[in-house]
Amino acid sequence: MQTSATFIQQAAMGRVAVDVTRHTVLLPPHVHVPYEGSDPAVAASFRHGFAPSFGSGIALREKLADGTLVFYCLTDRGPNGDGPQVPGPDGALMDSKLFPAPNFTPSIGVLQVDAHGAALVSSLPIRMSATQPVSGLPLPPGTLGNSAEIPLHDSLRFEDAGRPMFHAGGIDSEAMAYDRVRGMLWITDEYGPFLLQIDPATGLVQARYGPGHGLPSILARRRANRGMEGMALDPASGRIHAFLQSPLSGDSKDVERYARFLRWVEFDPASGATVRMLAYPLEAAAFAGGKTGHAKLGDMAPLGDGKFVVIEQAQGSDGRMFHHLVMVDLAGATDIGAAACNPHTADLEHSSLAGEAVNGASWAQVIPLKKTLLLDLNALGWTAEKAEGLALVDGRTLALTNDSDFGMQTRVYDAAGQELHEDVTQFEADSAGHIVAGSARAHVVRVAPAEPDAGVFSLWLLRFERPLLDYAV
Repeated sequence: MQTSATFIQQAAMGRVAVDVTRHTVLLPPHVHVPYEGSDPAVAASFRHGFAPSFGSGIALREKLADGTLVFYCLTDRGPNGDGPQVPGPDGALMDSKLFPAPNFTPSIGVLQVDAHGAALVSSLPIRMSATQPVSGLPLPPGTLGNSAEIPLHDSLRFEDAGRPMFHAGGIDSEAMAYDRVRGMLWITDEYGPFLLQIDPATGLVQARYGPGHGLPSILARRRANRGMEGMALDPASGRIHAFLQSPLSGDSKDVERYARFLRWVEFDPASGATVRMLAYPLEAAAFAGGKTGHAKLGDMAPLGDGKFVVIEQAQGSDGRMFHHLVMVDLAGATDIGAAACNPHTADLEHSSLAGEAVNGASWAQVIPLKKTLLLDLNALGWTAEKAEGLALVDGRTLALTNDSDFGMQTRVYDAAGQELHEDVTQFEADSAGHIVAGSARAHVVRVAPAEPDAGVFSLWLLRFERPLLDYAV
């Protein structure tokens, strides 16, 4: 199914006119993800499995002679939903996630858009070796990239029939770019954060870069589940640009909640090293409660000449989710990877809060990236919670996808099967999977279908009236 409409918005850069074509992506039945649990209610709700979400990342592969667009697209770590707080390895309560299909393998898809609509035409699992597929399960505690959450079966148990739920080969794939020179895909992994080079013909990981190994060591202090999200390859320079989804965790809650910037890196594939680190500015007034930690940047697309379009989304000052496309210009930005910024520490984040230099690092001396609102997606009818994939089709056209979370979410029911609108993340459960606080013991926590709009995998094509480089930042 597809629909089209034209919109005009007035932004700081003037009139922005855009033709929007919305596609609901057709998914072949064989790519649905089987439910692996034993709850008959969940099995009945997902008789055909979970509809896969290939919208976490997107990259243009080619445009055929007849105008057909062919994209690479990407899943994240797979079906998962919020869980209660449960005892961690040391007995302290930790957040959890429910994994109703723990054997899922994050995958690369090929998506085709033609006169008949948009459809996923193939899927390829990502592999660490010819015999070892990656997993979407979290990395073990104590390893770089552990997500500070306990993975649970949907029975609320960490182990089921003796099968543990951490995985040394776990990845949470989020963004992608197609490297035409090398014939490779680049993918960000939010767990690390890591940057992966992958052969699109085989799905094999060719290289992995992480904090202290090609990427700045400070990125290891990313906030859990807010790691490396957006990424693009600048064809002019051949370099990769990527950013964290939110401010660093640093060494205090104030940093992750209120820091005035998040970190952006420029990486050189030829040397396997970061060239520089930049500051993406965040204005407290734009976010609920003045908390920049609400920021959840999605993806980016390169325009050339040091300019990018970025998905910026968050709970806004009015309490509602906003989804914006923002024009970003790197010109003149300070390299915060330089020694004066104490790049191995969060001193610069602390300086942005204190209003003065911290251990010599001064936010007042930093020139951040320049940015300007290009488009308000909500005003175009965007309703999905997560705008996550962005790709440049041509000089006037962008492709945008959502993360549909595999069409599922966690819900709470009473003993009679009536849904209760309670926050499962505030519950406590014991190691046997029983609720012990926050709700009644008899209440049931299980994964269930998402709201209809939220569970649909969509692709939008945005064709602007003028070339994107004509819009001034």
